[in-house]
Amino acid sequence: MAHTDNRLMLRPLNAAELALALEDYAELELALGLRVTPAVTLLDDEEMRYAMRVRYAKVLQDEQNYPWLTQWAVIHREEQQIIGFLILKGLPNEQGEVIVGYVIDEKYRGQGYATEALKQITAWIFSHPDTRWVIADTEKDNFASHHVLQHLDAEPYRETEDLFWWRIARPDSS
Repeated sequence: MAHTDNRLMLRPLNAAELALALEDYAELELALGLRVTPAVTLLDDEEMRYAMRVRYAKVLQDEQNYPWLTQWAVIHREEQQIIGFLILKGLPNEQGEVIVGYVIDEKYRGQGYATEALKQITAWIFSHPDTRWVIADTEKDNFASHHVLQHLDAEPYRETEDLFWWRIARPDSS
């Protein structure tokens, strides 16, 4: 189920791989056949570790649908290492919405990787016939994320005190 493009490969992490990511990141890299990286800043963030624990619990509840509930590793093909994660928060809801989140390691930001990864995952999400919208939220001052979503023709459609909510329409819908 790995999806490839020129620079990136996306891979949904199963329950065992999520557990490895939380326990021993180097073991996860080895299990995925990747280069072991000296320092992983992606999981230094407590918010990111919390999100991964939540995804792990969701995957354990419904392992059959794990690609819709997990974190997807964003793998740099040439460097053979994980440079970020995409987070799917469930199968399409009653409105046909799928919520996504994403993070790219700081040293890889500003090079189009987030846009490329989101473009790939969005195509995969829209391959499900019940999906009408891909939804993402960004903090109001996260201009880099705003640009990523604008490159994917996302439109802001809702706003809270801290967040903008964006949606990407299914390409064949009007």
